Amino acid sequence: MAGQILGNRYQVERQIGKQTGRWTLLARDLTTQELVVLKLLFLDEQLEWDDLKLFEREVEILKSLSHPCIPRYLGYFEHELPNDKALVLIQTYVEGKSLEQCIQEGRRFNESEAKQLAKALLGILSYLHGRQPPIVHRDIKPSNILLANRQLYLVDFGSVKTLTGSGDSTAFTIVGTYGYMPPEQFSGRALPASDLYSLAATLIALIAGTHPSSLPHQGVKIDLSAFQLSPEFADWLGWLTESSLERRAKTVQEALDALDNGRQKPQVAQEPVPVVKPEDSKITLTKEANNLEIILPSRLGQTYLQIDPQQIALSHKRLGFQTGRPQTSPRQSISRLEIYQPAHQSPTDHANPQIFLWAGGQKYELTSHAVLTEAEVNWLAYELATWLKLPISNR
Repeated sequence: MAGQILGNRYQVERQIGKQTGRWTLLARDLTTQELVVLKLLFLDEQLEWDDLKLFEREVEILKSLSHPCIPRYLGYFEHELPNDKALVLIQTYVEGKSLEQCIQEGRRFNESEAKQLAKALLGILSYLHGRQPPIVHRDIKPSNILLANRQLYLVDFGSVKTLTGSGDSTAFTIVGTYGYMPPEQFSGRALPASDLYSLAATLIALIAGTHPSSLPHQGVKIDLSAFQLSPEFADWLGWLTESSLERRAKTVQEALDALDNGRQKPQVAQEPVPVVKPEDSKITLTKEANNLEIILPSRLGQTYLQIDPQQIALSHKRLGFQTGRPQTSPRQSISRLEIYQPAHQSPTDHANPQIFLWAGGQKYELTSHAVLTEAEVNWLAYELATWLKLPISNR
């Protein structure tokens, strides 16, 4: 197509890329004499609906973006062909070398260089993920990252997706590139953490000089032991390429902070020391897999703590009748278990041991009506901690 003029304005110089039904061309704008990129989608009988949807989404999203490291949207037109027609997206041209070309030329990046690239890419992702609604690229890989004039550019927004109000994106169209795609994208799901996985996989490819799918693995994780990396950076790359979303970095800021300062690994809560019920206690505790009930004798009646799959409820009864309305919260809002053990520094200190549960912003005082011994508080705290899987905090 070299020399052909599209849209009565753009003279094709050469082809940059080609996929089924899609061409990417370098052209000269005859009005401004500047080089531009034309992305063509052919509207023929082989066109898939998903391809058209992705193309139109790319056009709409690029219109809304303004970042020095992202190609700028210049326009859009339809081009008539002998039998069909094509949709054409016009973008600014970045004259540079892709990181994929660097790999093919045998270039390998050291840790310092990889960290510089990481910070530059995280800066671009911070802009995309910070949009309202957030934008997930979904296809970060070496061929979509250009180096030009010591500047990094993220290109090819053909797989881009805006997130729904819930912050999640689930679609029937699976996009991405094998080796750089996190597991959730194989089921059509994408989040900001998905781009972080692809970013880290890209850095690993640049360090190794080959694609991640070709590298040895330890289980499902890429084995980085063969490369000269500091333990902190190897841990950071491993963290971003965790197959489980729950164990992976969630946000750009979280990843940046850990890159600069090291990752703060979550402390594993110690199992509470087993405590048995005091022989003389009149407390009744009944527990099943999803239900728990505690009945505490109180000064004027009984205190009831009930937890079922839906809620936590604390109520008081006097002479068999409920006094006041039960205090309730959703079960999933239970967040903290606290005990208070008075110091008993003097004979005049008559403070009693206390036990509290927090659910959201509400405090549930099990000892507001009941008087418990220190042994009873320790036993109840142990039972609640093991059943709710919460650590015990001291007030």
